[in-house]
Amino acid sequence: MNFCNSSNIPVSRCTEHIIINFLQSLYDNGVGYSAVNTVSSAVRSFLEMPGVELGPTPVLNRFKRGIFNSRPSLPRHVTIWDPQIVLDYFCANMNNTELAYLTTKCATLFALVSYQRVSTLQSLCVSDVKVLDDKLVVHFASLMKQSRPGSHLSGLEFLRFPDKTLCIVETMSKYLSMTQPMRQSDKSLVSLFITHGKPHKNASKDTVARWIKSTLHKAGVPAEFTAHSTRSASTSADVRRGIDISAILNKAGWSRACTFHKFYNKPL
Repeated sequence: MNFCNSSNIPVSRCTEHIIINFLQSLYDNGVGYSAVNTVSSAVRSFLEMPGVELGPTPVLNRFKRGIFNSRPSLPRHVTIWDPQIVLDYFCANMNNTELAYLTTKCATLFALVSYQRVSTLQSLCVSDVKVLDDKLVVHFASLMKQSRPGSHLSGLEFLRFPDKTLCIVETMSKYLSMTQPMRQSDKSLVSLFITHGKPHKNASKDTVARWIKSTLHKAGVPAEFTAHSTRSASTSADVRRGIDISAILNKAGWSRACTFHKFYNKPL
């Protein structure tokens, strides 16, 4: 709308060459193919409201193909790290009882065993998690990235693991116990993960991602991997162990196996 207003063009009279000029302005500002392609779809969807019918045309497709050739969107990584590196790091620091370490360990371990995105971890409330005698039960009460009408991420259950150092039930129980006094004194701390430094606040998505990324790097995972790489590392490891693919898809929230194989299943 800003682009049309600056060019004195009514939005209801958009044409193919106006959209291409708009996408060209994004490209000139350094935007790559993936973002341009997403914006193109969003613009066409938006223009349907004022009644402008403009589907993908040969000229627009050739334009986007040219952007792909000059500024392609390629996979950031073709291989993935071994989760055992992080598990060994936790075992080596089993006597560390500081809140800062326990917070980052809990977030990282939960990301590994649940296959979930950082945004999903950050959206969890403390009321969504129940620690029972023999298992941890997690419910997803808010909308997730993969939520859509008729489909929502199902709850997860984790049984206790013999090694308490690597048990998500034991780790989560300790974390909730240590943070309970803070939550009692401040009723606004409703998120599952709260900042370990004063003043304590509900952790943002960027904060949780920074915790996980820092833990990975301390464990020895190469610095170019981000917190989101836990999703690929853990699912790829379970495939190598022979876990049924349908169980992985259901747990991660993927509806099709091709999504996993195309974007997440990577060799060591």
